[in-house]
Amino acid sequence: MKADEQNNTHGQSEDGPMVLSHDAVKGYRPIFYICITIGIFYLAFVFWRTW
Repeated sequence: MKADEQNNTHGQSEDGPMVLSHDAVKGYRPIFYICITIGIFYLAFVFWRTW
């Protein structure tokens, strides 16, 4: 390799990109949707009171 060429692999192997995965956490999705819904209702209440 010449001195003016750059190595753009950044430590990755030639097999392809590394995939990061994890196991699903039981009960996370319903709690997430409940919290988002509460937040939307709270914002709607605040906007309604300041109108």
